[in-house]
Amino acid sequence: MSKRQQSDSSELVNAAMAIEEELRKFEILAEEVRTGELRSQKHLERMGKLLNQVADCDERMVANMRSLLSVLNGWRDRQQVLAAEVNNRALELQERTKVYQSLMERFAALGQEAGLLSSHMQELASRTQKGEPVKAEDIISSLQMVNDRMSKVAESAGSLASDAEAQDFVDVARDAESLRQQLLSARNRANLLQQKLHPANA
Repeated sequence: MSKRQQSDSSELVNAAMAIEEELRKFEILAEEVRTGELRSQKHLERMGKLLNQVADCDERMVANMRSLLSVLNGWRDRQQVLAAEVNNRALELQERTKVYQSLMERFAALGQEAGLLSSHMQELASRTQKGEPVKAEDIISSLQMVNDRMSKVAESAGSLASDAEAQDFVDVARDAESLRQQLLSARNRANLLQQKLHPANA
């Protein structure tokens, strides 16, 4: 609990205790007024003093109630300020979630395409290793297509990494950059295989 909260809590407790104390005094005085005798000058003078004491007690009780109300109003005002801040934070969370989801949708699409390209690359490599009767120019053409597509996907991954970093989503930026590096590495392997099949293109 902060010092301000402790101070407000003490004020609330003190005001409530003061009201309770004055109310007890008021009840005692009211009972004496209600049951007091009025059969002599002394009785009348005492009753007059009691009534003055009741009036004073009532004034003090009203003042204490005002103090209590002031503390409660302060708590209400602070609660409204905090509620507004929480609401603003909730709206910010909603907007940030939308941005994050958009970035992750882009990342998922790139990841899926990268996976397809990797599978295609593995299939081409397997065909060359097994010595299947496939024309070299067909393999080279397919590798070139994979190469070009990997370059574009790697570029998109780099763009995603930049956008994620600009939005301060460092985890998405890190994963997108990692994907970009993987794609560039795979593209280099595709280039090497292409050169191996067709040295004239080296």
